[in-house]
Amino acid sequence: MDRHLLLTVSDEYSSLQAVRFVAGFFGNNKDLHLTLLYVAPNPKAGLTESEIIQDYGNLNRREAQTTSLAQTALDKAEELLVTKHFPKANIHRKIAFKQLGTAKDIIQEGIAGMYDCIALGRRGLSRLEELLDESVSKQVFSTPMDIPLWICRSHEKPMPHVLLCTDGSPASLRCADHVGFMLKDEPDHEITLLHVIAHASSAVPAEAISGARHMLEENGIAPGRIRQKIVEGTNTFETILRVSREGGYGVLATGRTGRGETRSLHLLGSVSMDLLKHMESTTLWICH
Repeated sequence: MDRHLLLTVSDEYSSLQAVRFVAGFFGNNKDLHLTLLYVAPNPKAGLTESEIIQDYGNLNRREAQTTSLAQTALDKAEELLVTKHFPKANIHRKIAFKQLGTAKDIIQEGIAGMYDCIALGRRGLSRLEELLDESVSKQVFSTPMDIPLWICRSHEKPMPHVLLCTDGSPASLRCADHVGFMLKDEPDHEITLLHVIAHASSAVPAEAISGARHMLEENGIAPGRIRQKIVEGTNTFETILRVSREGGYGVLATGRTGRGETRSLHLLGSVSMDLLKHMESTTLWICH
């Protein structure tokens, strides 16, 4: 089954982090489809119909200039992917003039396109955080964020292996399913299941590991590609971060909320938010 990713692109250097990550991480790209999305400023935003008609010529020129900048950014992103042997036919380009705000427009495209994930550079997440701090966040949050989020770093050649955190929660099992689907045809990527034994947790380590392993194998991940670690730690976030750094993983995958947390919390649960703030080189995959 084809995988289809939504990669955000803009004029900023950090906006190519998602493109660089995907270009360097995946080896089997024949069934990997990529949509490059550029959300451009809308020169008509906030103007009445009469104002648009009155200044139609200038607005058209500004729209043409903005489109030209967008095309240049998309050209750069596409060139990077093609040099990494991604089939040009699998690369799709889209320019959207901002309607609801950058973050909302990205999410709306993610829903409409039924993508397997939304991949952002680190700066892109900052915009998302700002959006979800506003009062409209609950309305946006209920459905759109069912799409996995990738918060990407800019390394040209990410380390190949994945650290998959599991505590037996529904979100962690969905994350295991996502990892399995994305990596089933990527034999060079090993997946390490990590369970942290925390004093306050009610999770049973063997059950948590077994559930995640089952999801991976159901997706076609060979048992020989799966490792596991069960470690104790008084602080779950610090323990995960230490294991990730010591192992040199290219991806850390986690559920947004763990056992005892609910989907009504902020965009990122406390552990995943702490990971995001302190991770330096590892790309974070977050699933609800």
